[in-house]
Amino acid sequence: MKKSLCFFVFCSLLLASCWDNNEPERMLYIHGVGVDYKDGQFEIYAQLLDFSNIAKSDQPSTDAIQTEVGHATGRTIDEAAVNLYRAVDQRILWGHLSYVVFSKQLLESAQVEQVIDSFVRYRETRYTMWVYTSDEPLGELLLVTPILNKGMTFSRMADPLNSYQQDSFIEPINLRKLLIHLDEPGHEVNVPLVVSGDKWETPKGVDPVYEIQGISAITKSQLKGSLFDGDAEGLRWMSNDTARAQITLKDDGDQKSYTTIIVDKVKRKITPIEEGGQLRFDISIEVDITTSGRDGREGEEKLKKEITGQIKKEVERTYAKSLEQDMDVYRLSEQAYRQKLKAWQRLNDNGRIHLTEQSIRKLDVSINKIKTERTTRN
Repeated sequence: MKKSLCFFVFCSLLLASCWDNNEPERMLYIHGVGVDYKDGQFEIYAQLLDFSNIAKSDQPSTDAIQTEVGHATGRTIDEAAVNLYRAVDQRILWGHLSYVVFSKQLLESAQVEQVIDSFVRYRETRYTMWVYTSDEPLGELLLVTPILNKGMTFSRMADPLNSYQQDSFIEPINLRKLLIHLDEPGHEVNVPLVVSGDKWETPKGVDPVYEIQGISAITKSQLKGSLFDGDAEGLRWMSNDTARAQITLKDDGDQKSYTTIIVDKVKRKITPIEEGGQLRFDISIEVDITTSGRDGREGEEKLKKEITGQIKKEVERTYAKSLEQDMDVYRLSEQAYRQKLKAWQRLNDNGRIHLTEQSIRKLDVSINKIKTERTTRN
């Protein structure tokens, strides 16, 4: 009798421990969020996913709706979220939030710190969510679906590292890294700028997809500026995380023919130098390349010279464009803080040192290894 009673009590305790849990099918899951700021009001765009559809396959049914986007406003970001709750049928879970997009208007309003703080403090959100900026209407942007009707969890916004390994144009940044960069000297961070592109079509018409167009440099209180397309290409040579990039050169003797060289690995080093009471920087970049060997150039040294010259030109162009908007896209202030602390303490202004065209004293680019692709016989 005692054994039966103990067994009954034990089973009751196990059941009771689950009574306060929420059933998965009775919850709504937010996958992406867009935050805007207009007329003194915060605007939230919440992208909801149907995980019951996505879980069946990485390619959902063509008849099922992959996502819906909800919209709510409020005087604070938290009030906007509460107003969103009033427009849904079930409880919303933020634990699956993969990315957040900040509008240009929000960044210019000096309200972005409040928004970031809300995401950091809320217990369900994670530091691993990806962060983007955009100039486009956020409601329309969040309705974009991956090509071939792939699941939303496989989109460029939710899984940027997949495509970054093949084309390392702009380095993705998550909430954790964004907070670190905003808190460290320089107090500035490069956030990928996303748009909806029109390079793909289906029999029904244009199929919009996400594209990374450049970066927006932001601080806790303002948008410093943005770099687009070619103006931002120098960033890939200044990141040790660059996995694969490309350079296109004109072939020798033929002004209409070009060759594309693949860069497989980048190793960058920045050395602050104290000179004349100011800080200047020596930058060295070392790369590995892969070439087809069919560009018509005679000799390896000539190829090296053209590649290193092109990389140097892109780095200098991006730096010059960033100076026009008072941006420190290469985080030179942070390097000064870490390597030349006393000089940084003397020269910094709110964590930043003044940068000019002469701040980069030396820029050396070298090629460590040249690999050759498979060749074909004529």
